[in-house]
Amino acid sequence: MAAVPPRFGWTHRSWYMKWGCVARGANIGEIVELLMDSTSKGVLIVGSRGTGKTWILGQLLAALGPDVVTIRLSASKSLAAIPFGAVNARVGTSVIRSSDYYEVLNGLMDQIHASAEGASQVLLMVDNAEHLDSQSTAIILQVVMSSSAKLILVDQHGSHQSHLRELWRDGHLSRFELAPLKPEDVQDFLEGLLGGKVARPTTDYLTSRSGGNPLILNGLVAGAQEEGSLRKVNNVWILAHPADRLGSESWEYLQMDLDHVPAPSRRIIEILALAGPLPLDVLLDLTSPDVVDDIQQRELVVIVPGVCLTMRLARAATAAPIRAAIPVGSSRRLYADVSKVVPPEQHGNPEFIVNFTRWALDCGVPVGDGQILAAATWANRLMRPLEALQFCSIKVDANHSAALLAQQSIARLNQNHKDVARSLALQALALAPTPEIAASALHAVHLSHLSHLDYETIFDGALKNFESRFSPVILQESSTRADIEVLILCAFRDVAVGDSVRASENIEALLRHPLTANISDQTALKSLMGEILSATGRMSSAVLTAMEVIANLSRPEGFPRPDIALLAYARSVAVFIYDGAWEHVRGALEPSTFTNPDLMLFSGGLKDLAAAMVQCRRGHVEEAIVALNAAVGVLSDYDPWSVLHSALGLLAYCLAMRGDIAGSQERLSQLAALNRRSNKFYYLEGAAYAAAAQFMSGQSELGLARLRHLQRECATRGFLGIELTVLSLMVRVGDAAAVLRLFEVARLLESGSKGFFEEWSSAMRSQEPAGLDKASNTAMAYGFELIAVELATLALKKFNDHGKVHKSRKTASKVVAMREKMPGLVSPVFQAIDQPQMTRREHQIALLVAQGESNNFIADRLNVSLRTIEGHLYRTFIKLDIQSRDQLATKINGGDDTSEQHSDVLYS
Repeated sequence: MAAVPPRFGWTHRSWYMKWGCVARGANIGEIVELLMDSTSKGVLIVGSRGTGKTWILGQLLAALGPDVVTIRLSASKSLAAIPFGAVNARVGTSVIRSSDYYEVLNGLMDQIHASAEGASQVLLMVDNAEHLDSQSTAIILQVVMSSSAKLILVDQHGSHQSHLRELWRDGHLSRFELAPLKPEDVQDFLEGLLGGKVARPTTDYLTSRSGGNPLILNGLVAGAQEEGSLRKVNNVWILAHPADRLGSESWEYLQMDLDHVPAPSRRIIEILALAGPLPLDVLLDLTSPDVVDDIQQRELVVIVPGVCLTMRLARAATAAPIRAAIPVGSSRRLYADVSKVVPPEQHGNPEFIVNFTRWALDCGVPVGDGQILAAATWANRLMRPLEALQFCSIKVDANHSAALLAQQSIARLNQNHKDVARSLALQALALAPTPEIAASALHAVHLSHLSHLDYETIFDGALKNFESRFSPVILQESSTRADIEVLILCAFRDVAVGDSVRASENIEALLRHPLTANISDQTALKSLMGEILSATGRMSSAVLTAMEVIANLSRPEGFPRPDIALLAYARSVAVFIYDGAWEHVRGALEPSTFTNPDLMLFSGGLKDLAAAMVQCRRGHVEEAIVALNAAVGVLSDYDPWSVLHSALGLLAYCLAMRGDIAGSQERLSQLAALNRRSNKFYYLEGAAYAAAAQFMSGQSELGLARLRHLQRECATRGFLGIELTVLSLMVRVGDAAAVLRLFEVARLLESGSKGFFEEWSSAMRSQEPAGLDKASNTAMAYGFELIAVELATLALKKFNDHGKVHKSRKTASKVVAMREKMPGLVSPVFQAIDQPQMTRREHQIALLVAQGESNNFIADRLNVSLRTIEGHLYRTFIKLDIQSRDQLATKINGGDDTSEQHSDVLYS
């Protein structure tokens, strides 16, 4: 494990102070310039606690140099009680401390004049301006306005009563804000602190919880390490559902923050920590507008727009520590105060149900069994398993116990305890007294067993149990809500096992039923339909459906079911990727899109996997590998959707495309060892990429046979969208038979990129150099950059073969320009120009040599004689103008352009 800076002490503090100002470092030059400008009176530097004000002052002094003299006036609460306290504390060492205005003024002026001798500039630096006594303020104002000394005033947000700020309001001081860290700065901060790659969901979560405050960030990292939720998996740091524990140093600073807040303001901060976000009107019923304005100006809270304005804590991570510090008696009194003013319609709000149930339990207020169950259900839907488990630990009557067991199963699954979750789900189903409770238990069975190798058998057995105890489930006008929930689960099952025909029929019927008219059911079912449409080649229809889903998820009033939103969002992004709708993908993958902090960690690498898929399909393999390493690291630890198959297959393929044969084979071995099932669509695609990786890493016959088998399965099942992916890989590795089918599939597709697919397949079928060159331009216009380079490379070869020198030179220039943007790529289609080609067998042997295998081993593996292997190697050495196995390994592993001479079944 990489060394981690110590958690406490000056070294650690310097670390986060440094990173706290990285995003604002460019301001130092501007501040220095202003301080040396004769027309300026100085600067006002404003920032919250922990944003690095102390660090930036040190950087300023260093940048100003030794010729600048600084007279520092430090205000404090104790000095504020003494007239002229802050100034007397500085000048009292040389003159008798006085309470006379002119004596103190002259004492400070004398120090300034003495310091000015031999100095280029004298600066007054005032820290903690909110604690400055009024007499000292008057002295400083007088000195700044009547002398050449400049002022550096350091203040916090919310200190709007500071009289020295009048200098800024009157235009004499320039103001600089120390803003919170941006997400990209947080990524750098965390990777520097932890010494390694950090998964993007972890960065997004910590950014959200800390509000970008470096001090709070640092505390969250320390707290997560203490509780063991932050750990390194597959060389990637991931955070597994922490309890938002701050490190002790950050807690001390948080306490200092609260100590500076007036009692009425602190009361509202404590209420927001206990109750969660509240409507602004409710808060105005609990306190005065001045208090609300005060906590907002101190940047302790933020107002969230929407149908109803709400207020929440600016740094979500501080809620749990603040709650822990509130005595039970005070908490109970606040609970009573807030309960009186919350409007009735707010009581149905899911977050209100969860927060107020937790609050009531914490302060000993009686809570009914029905409310306990509702709170546990909504905690799971909001992806908050710690609170769900707290509610599930409460003893309830027999009528609610089975339903609570089902919720406990889901919470345990969200904590990655699969075996416990499966046992609880089956137990809940066995004990369920009503169809409604049995439906919730069946939901738990579905979720917990989705990755089980016998998922279909187990689910169908559970469904049979349900129907034998209650009644067969058939969609009809009189269907109950329990019936609808069971039928929706059946649709999920059909998609999971790849029965697209039955799934489509069931989903279309369900979408028309009045009981599914709610936004949650519509979104879940449409996202499933989008996945089916995309897999079966109806991409344009899938994109329209996905746009409807995205619109539902991004409503101003919010989406009520994060558990549904998580996969609905992922499915929609996948639809855009399949269609080549890159603008939609870019917008959907923006960090600012769907930033619900409770979803960030539970996304479990889905965003990284989507980003990798985009880069891979476009041809940016290096970027894809970076995203895939993070995705595999996260998914290896937490993968309730069983998409790790796709991630590993894609990573093996990308590594092979880069020429890392050993790395590719390692991922293939990891994929082969997985003991879990995958969604049929994900499985087929992941298997296709894995087969292509096998082909490129020396197992060409096995890889090609596997690709052909997958292509036939897709064709049989009608999965045109997935078949297109398989065919594109078959064409890339040189399977001539795939081109005709690619031509047929391109014409059957319904896609926004249909024009590209048709032109690409037609050019590959004709092999006319002009057509290949034109298709290359089309591919680039559609954003399929790797295919564009491959087509241009093939066109160049054909122009050369036909002796068209002029066109060959023009295309060669284009190929070189394209290839420069994809360094290290070794696609099988690429051919080294003016270099002899290896045959497929020669290349296969060269790959095994590059892996360090002996001639005897290679002969046994390929079932040929030792003399045959030696002959192939002899001819390979002559072709490549090399003399040793080491040189051959270097070329194959990417140390030379000739590493691009992969065998090409279609063109050699």
